[in-house]
Amino acid sequence: MKFLIFEMKTVCYNSYLYFGDALGNALTKLGHSVEYFKVDEDALDDLERYVGTHFDAMIDFNSDLPRALMDDDSYFLNHVDAPFFDIILDHPLYHHDSLKHKIENFHVICLDSKHKDYILKYYPHIKSVLVTPMTGELAFGHDSINWDDFENRQYDILLSGTYTDPTRLETAINKMPDFLAKNVYELIDMMTADSTLTIEDAVTTLAENEIYDYINSDLPLHTQSFYLADAYVRCINRKNLVLNLDKCQHSFDIFGALWEELDLKNATLHREIPFNLTFTVFSKAKISVNIMPNFKAGSHDRVFSAQLNGAVSLTDPTTLLLEEYKDNENILFYDLDHLNQVADKVDRSLDNLSQLKKIAQGGFEIANSKHTWANIADLITKAIH
Repeated sequence: MKFLIFEMKTVCYNSYLYFGDALGNALTKLGHSVEYFKVDEDALDDLERYVGTHFDAMIDFNSDLPRALMDDDSYFLNHVDAPFFDIILDHPLYHHDSLKHKIENFHVICLDSKHKDYILKYYPHIKSVLVTPMTGELAFGHDSINWDDFENRQYDILLSGTYTDPTRLETAINKMPDFLAKNVYELIDMMTADSTLTIEDAVTTLAENEIYDYINSDLPLHTQSFYLADAYVRCINRKNLVLNLDKCQHSFDIFGALWEELDLKNATLHREIPFNLTFTVFSKAKISVNIMPNFKAGSHDRVFSAQLNGAVSLTDPTTLLLEEYKDNENILFYDLDHLNQVADKVDRSLDNLSQLKKIAQGGFEIANSKHTWANIADLITKAIH
């Protein structure tokens, strides 16, 4: 099969570039042909060279290409003989402006089965939706994990990610029209009171209680307009998790931007690093911390990237993870509704390193068998067939 992979964005610590290269390498190892269009190497005008060409599939991540138009206002993607697969790494509400376009051969790959349901319900022109988490790989220069050295890993507790002060989002919310800001705060109250609630379920509940008919108008558009509610809940959950982990008796290291804005007593802060270098710090960690971006039925790649590098993943659960993992056997789960218990759980785990190593080994075995780039490439090629 012949693939065209677009790498159109250099944001999020270059994670999009890594995902494109990693997927392409996995497809190549399966015997397929892969061509890349990289925005940092190719000019946008060079996209025209693909007009009239054939591929078995075109793939992009969080793509803006469905909006790209030719001089006659026809869609660029309709001029390439290939199905287009947009791999969405966030909730679909953040990509409404791309998903709404009725490309002739439009497919989506997403990270959460609830996201799949949302897309199929509100974007019926999209021909198929595949669900698979993204992943990472063993750190560069490592051929295997040295389990004998697990107890000597440099970082007891590691978190990689960016901090956003929730007050910044409050400022943005307060600049919205009064009725919209009121609705956003109502959604925030609902989602913080019930950590299992998705943004789309919260919006549906809001619509049932509002005079304005959100449901029978353009609900995906309105859900997009409420993105600050989703973003705020993500930020407040991350803040509260870190504040509680800061109470641990063991060392806590954070790699990422803007954490100096949070009043932390014990954590050691490190500057942000490119995405592919996070694998190296995972390989030096005993416990790697993850918090879902409000995913309820999928997973963030941080879970599997940590496990593939021998660290225990500490995360809030989702239905996907609960189906595949068991707390204290191959993963560590915490409860978003009881974050005050997370420090004690982590300290107890780190006080028993022989047991913690067994948890790390169990997590590695599952991730290595189910959540590698080879698994993802195989899933995608079968979906295309």
